[in-house]
Amino acid sequence: MTAIVTAEGDHARPLGVLVALIKEGLRQAEAAAQPYYERIAPLLIEARDGHFRGDRKGFYAWGEKTFGKSQTTLSSYIAFSSHDAGKSFKNLQQFRAAPKELGGLGHKPQGKALRREWTAPVDAVAEQARRDAFRLVQADALTRAQERDADRRLAHRLIDIGYKVLAKELHPDKLHGDREAMARLNRVRSKLKHWGM
Repeated sequence: MTAIVTAEGDHARPLGVLVALIKEGLRQAEAAAQPYYERIAPLLIEARDGHFRGDRKGFYAWGEKTFGKSQTTLSSYIAFSSHDAGKSFKNLQQFRAAPKELGGLGHKPQGKALRREWTAPVDAVAEQARRDAFRLVQADALTRAQERDADRRLAHRLIDIGYKVLAKELHPDKLHGDREAMARLNRVRSKLKHWGM
């Protein structure tokens, strides 16, 4: 098979050549229903060590973009092919699920969760609690909105009463009244009403 680049002075094949070999390995292995990860893992290791030395994040980003495989998948391929104990597993899924002390990766299997007979009643109680909590939050929000509305109406009423009292004093038709003072009062009233929305 392909030599794996491990030393600083070794040279890897050009990345374009490795991409073509990995894609061909994927195509052939999938067509032949072979465990293609065993065939392409040495090529992935060569690309990682030869072209992305010290930049694992860059390597996995390149692998995802080029081959459409996630970091988890690529690292599983590499671990399975380079792990001596991995040869005793029938396939990659067994290797991923096997505990670390048995030579596997110790990943939890993905898929449907186990449903036990007691989970349905517990789920129903949890759902009812969520609905009750949501209803309380809505009621609290409504109460706060009503309180804000009452405060706004009171502020507008206070502004109107204060305006009427001051308008009687500052109106230009009154003895000490003044046009500028009345104009200022009107401006301040408008601003206060706008702020007290």
